[in-house]
Amino acid sequence: MPIEFTYSRRFVNDILRLRKRFRRVDEDVETLKVEMRQGTLGDLMPGYGARLYKIRAANRSARRGKRGGFRVIYRHQHGDLIQFLHIYSKSDKDNVSAGFISRIVRDLE
Repeated sequence: MPIEFTYSRRFVNDILRLRKRFRRVDEDVETLKVEMRQGTLGDLMPGYGARLYKIRAANRSARRGKRGGFRVIYRHQHGDLIQFLHIYSKSDKDNVSAGFISRIVRDLE
């Protein structure tokens, strides 16, 4: 069964904001989805009740690889359902705070 993807409201708003500076962000997310279907799942974020992961995605608009590209926080739900929760550019911030992630989890409930 193929992996299905859904998007939180926050993620959609993040994409709209990023699209103003990085015109290829939609393509980069599609490439990430292909990689995830092939088995790349990122790193588990310990300490949260939900199964949260963080994964790197290339930013081809800025001509940066995965290291300087985007970070995507997502929840691996039951079966083959993945919900993208937040995306940000590594050039905007190095990391997200634990409080911010807790708010994301709280918004899911």
